[in-house]
Amino acid sequence: MIAQAILRRPPALIAVLCLAEVFAMTGFAAYWSLLPVLQPAWGMNNTAAGWVSGAYFGGYVLVVPFLTAMTDRVDARYVFILGGLLSAGGLVGLAFLATGFWSALPWRVIAGAGLAGCYMPGLKVLTDRLPPARHARAVAFYTACFSVGTAASYALAGGALEWFGWRGAFLFVAAGPVLSIVVLVTLVAPRAPEAALEERKHVLDFRPVLRSRETMGYIVAYAGHGAELFAMRSWIVPFLVFCLGSGGAFELNATLFATLTAFVGVVSSIGGAELALRVGRPRLIAWAMLSTFAISAVTGFSSPLPFAAVVFFCLVYAAAIHTDSAALTAGAVASSPVGHRGATLAVHSTLGFGGSLFAPALVGVVLDLAAPLGGQTAWGLAFLAMGSMALLGYVFFVLQRRRLTCGPSSR
Repeated sequence: MIAQAILRRPPALIAVLCLAEVFAMTGFAAYWSLLPVLQPAWGMNNTAAGWVSGAYFGGYVLVVPFLTAMTDRVDARYVFILGGLLSAGGLVGLAFLATGFWSALPWRVIAGAGLAGCYMPGLKVLTDRLPPARHARAVAFYTACFSVGTAASYALAGGALEWFGWRGAFLFVAAGPVLSIVVLVTLVAPRAPEAALEERKHVLDFRPVLRSRETMGYIVAYAGHGAELFAMRSWIVPFLVFCLGSGGAFELNATLFATLTAFVGVVSSIGGAELALRVGRPRLIAWAMLSTFAISAVTGFSSPLPFAAVVFFCLVYAAAIHTDSAALTAGAVASSPVGHRGATLAVHSTLGFGGSLFAPALVGVVLDLAAPLGGQTAWGLAFLAMGSMALLGYVFFVLQRRRLTCGPSSR
């Protein structure tokens, strides 16, 4: 049986799960890619557009604690399948039923709930089937493929917009989550979750995770990282459109350049994971989070420069943001209490994506409030707000590490 053969070959298993992840994410960045068209079509200001963006992560945070924690009790494959169905349903709803701010919100929430059923449960599918020695690099490749999925979503939605309009674009990318289910069902063999050393009380009992100071250090840092990352991804296309000027061809060009910023994250995430193995995760995380704050300011205020320079700074900023992505998740997985890896990933995702619920809207508020100062200043302040999110995550990471060194952990 092909699924059993893949199970015996870790590189093949990693490739299959990464492929399923990319298919599941074809609709992930569709709203952001289509935003220059959707914003006037739905009559939204920047703040409203930010809330519709954040609603996706609201759906994610709403269900991820339960869905991911459930993978400690049932085969994570079943949770992934549910996530794929929700993702496809949310995108179909946006295609046929969304006409403005209020009608789009529930379908964005459903699509976000779908990601909650696919992303971390997919990682659990992978780590449950690999020996611990292979986890660090497997996590690096899997988390890096989040950027591949983001890039594919930007490109597919932007391309489909030219052919089918925005409704057709949503419908087109809805096929991806369905394909992810086909890949998972046909190529990944079933497997029961590992037994816990500490008694499990109920599915939402996260106390073993919350007591692990080392684990929580990585999780709080990931929260700042996620807020900055998804704020940037939410607004990168409108920023590039602003730098280019408006118009259909310009919007497509901006989408393609945004795709490049996502692809840069693949190399940066894998490279960061390898560097973390050599210099240590805490040091790598410190370097990355402090550097992104500085680079965010340069990128945001680069709009008066030639467009090639703007794209260059956007690529550098994207690379810097992704440098610590795999290291943060691998650190949380490696330090998770035995038998509670699913619960750890649930807390990791809840806090990591929780900030993403508000981050895009916060940037939208900055853009609206700073609009009287001019577009160049408004975008500079908006990017500075993004960088401040990572800086705040770093502060909490340092405080949590100090708690760890000042007293014994309760892990």
